Formats: sequence, C-alpha cells, structure tokens
Amino acid sequence: MTGSLRRWSALFLVPALALYLFVVIVPSISVVNFGFFDWSAGLAARPAGLANYREMFTDPAFIDALWHTFLLLIGAMVVQIPLGFLFALLIHRRYPGSGFFQAVYFIPVVLSTVVIGVLWSQVYQPQHGLLNAALEWLGLDGWTHAWLGETGTALMSVVVVVGWQYVGLYMLIFLAAMQAIPKPIYEAGELDGAVGWRRTVSLTIPMLFDTVKLSVILVVTGSVQYFNLIWAMTKGGPANSSSVLASYMYVKAFQDNRLGFASAVATFMLLLNLVLALGLQRAFRRTPLELG
Repeated sequence: MTGSLRRWSALFLVPALALYLFVVIVPSISVVNFGFFDWSAGLAARPAGLANYREMFTDPAFIDALWHTFLLLIGAMVVQIPLGFLFALLIHRRYPGSGFFQAVYFIPVVLSTVVIGVLWSQVYQPQHGLLNAALEWLGLDGWTHAWLGETGTALMSVVVVVGWQYVGLYMLIFLAAMQAIPKPIYEAGELDGAVGWRRTVSLTIPMLFDTVKLSVILVVTGSVQYFNLIWAMTKGGPANSSSVLASYMYVKAFQDNRLGFASAVATFMLLLNLVLALGLQRAFRRTPLELG
C-alpha cells in the first residue's frame, strides 16, 4: 500500500518537475553557456572563453553596480526586517485598529511596481514634490534636493522606497509565525516574570529564529536581483549612481546588444545569490528548539 502511494505521488510530481526543468533549469544552463560566447542578436555566436568575465570584472560600471547592490541589500535589510517585526508585534498584541493597519501596511506589496515608481517620483519631485514641500514647511530649506536627479541621493531615495514596498510582506511573515507560537509557552513565561519587553526578547524572538533566517535570505536574494523599481524611477542614473547588477545586465543585453556579456553578468548574479544563500544557511545553523 505504501509503495503504491509513493509511486502515485511520484507520478503526480512529474508535470511540475518537467515544467521546472524546462522553465528554470534548462534556461539557466543556457545562460551559463552563453556567457562564454561573444554573441549579439542577429549575429552568429563566437567562442570567447573567459573574455566576458575578464572585461566584466575590470569594468568600473560593473564595480559600481556591484557596490550599489550591496548597499541596496543592507538598506533593505535594515528597513524591512526590523519594521516588519515591529509592525507584526504591534498587530499581534491586538491594539485597537490593528486589523486596519495590517491592511494598510500590506497595500504596497500588492501595488504594481510601476505605480509605486510613479507615485514616489512625484513625492521626490524637486519643485512640487511632497518631501521638499514638507521640508520647506518645517523651515529646512537647506535639506531640499532633486532626490532622484543627484548622484549623492538617488540610490538612497530608491532604497527607502524598496524598504517601504516590502515591509508589509515581512510583517505578514512575522505575524503568521507569532500566531503559531503555542500560548502555553507565554503562560509559562509569565510565571517566570517574562512580561512586556522581556517576553518579546526572551520568548518571541528566540521562537522566531527560523522566520528571521527565512526573512534574511529572502531580503538578500531579492536585493541581488532587484530591478523593476530602480528602472522605473531612475534607470540606474544619474551617471550610474543608482545602477545595480540587474540594471547593468539589462543595459548590456538590450541597449548595447551584448547578449553574451549580459549572460556572463547573469551567471555571476546566479553564483552570488547561491553563495550568499548557502553562507546564510550555514551562519544561521543551530540546534532546533525542543518543545514539551
């Protein structure tokens, strides 16, 4: 009976595995292969060996894009995970209006990235934007900027929007994990004096260890391949000051028509994501908590 069930289970997995193979695995292998060719649309591919990679690692624009990607990663982690946890904690405690704020915080997650880009471009607009108007109203005229038009502020401005967009996602992840914590754990903690902030530090955070690990991995891998919002707001400008690996790859592929070189960049992004994900898995390794 068990063997028959396993065979049927394997049979039902075949369509999904076949789809994954042809949509993810085969294209990924093809991209890695194309990275070793000098190839442009409409022209025959010519073997290039490691020339694309040598050029990539000596290109100042690539180094800038790599540095900006890490800045985006750090900024997203600093904004999304702490605020997501804080909002989840407040909603979990069922303060008045918590259901309303739960919906409000999650709205940016379901909005179109292009809509968010247009919305925040208007907020950052130098002459009539909400941010500069607010600063002027507060008497901080010296703090006003052309936020998306200056090399010193463009990347920071985009990082703020990226953080705002996905805080609601991590709020939902943390909230679901908090709701899954058994109530007897909190009741036992109260007997030992774990109330208020001590309850959060001593009970809630340790019980959310695996959720924190998942969130960090999602932020890191998502930041390495982030593209949509940056392209909608700045297209990597001005002067490449907000370019990231994905926008650099896009320019090389579809503006410079260097598909082989862009494939090498995509391969590097794949390997970088893999190394970071495996490194984080190892860094977060621990003995699982035993309950009961």
